[in-house]
Amino acid sequence: MRTLYHYPLCAFSRLVRIYLKEKFLEHELVVEYPWNRKKVFSEYPLPPDIPTLVDKDGIVLEGWYAIIEHLEQIHKTKSFFGGTFREKAETRRITQLFNEFFFMDVTKQIVFEKIMKKHTENRAPDSSCIRKGTAALKTYMEHISWLADHRNWLAGNDITIADMAAAAQISCVDYTGTIDWEQYPIAKDWYARIKSRPSFRDILDDRIPDMPPAKHYANLDF
Repeated sequence: MRTLYHYPLCAFSRLVRIYLKEKFLEHELVVEYPWNRKKVFSEYPLPPDIPTLVDKDGIVLEGWYAIIEHLEQIHKTKSFFGGTFREKAETRRITQLFNEFFFMDVTKQIVFEKIMKKHTENRAPDSSCIRKGTAALKTYMEHISWLADHRNWLAGNDITIADMAAAAQISCVDYTGTIDWEQYPIAKDWYARIKSRPSFRDILDDRIPDMPPAKHYANLDF
């Protein structure tokens, strides 16, 4: 059995969890806390990155990209990187947009300050960072709205890793109740579709001790 070491409110862990479900790849989950990571693999001098996957053959893969690239090469029955060359390029563009820029501009500013900072630094949230992240969120939500209005899914006709990456990041922010979905009805419709997929069910069950999600977080009709 392959094992995924993850943190429930890590967007990159959520991306891999969604991907594994969409691929119908059996796995077990082990929670690792970013502020107290255990030395899971004794031969490694550093604690593992999150997420880390130990595949069935014992191969250890650290980080979302290494995990997904490895599994895409082995399990080729269904690719989530787009069909045409144009869709493949667009899938990679959108995935990078959310896993790099959205993460730095929004997720890190909001989720880290509201939830993780208490554990990592034992300090109160910085309201200026939260305001900065909330302001940046608007641009990305408008971009999602434009993409979802012109395509079936973000990168083309079918769901891709781009949708999973965007939804994973957004789900973490949505846990904090920061997103005013009524401002973005098209993006809301896209998120409701991916939120309703079986691969997302476990994500909606995630709970952080002493920090409950927004009331609408797990609702499919939100």
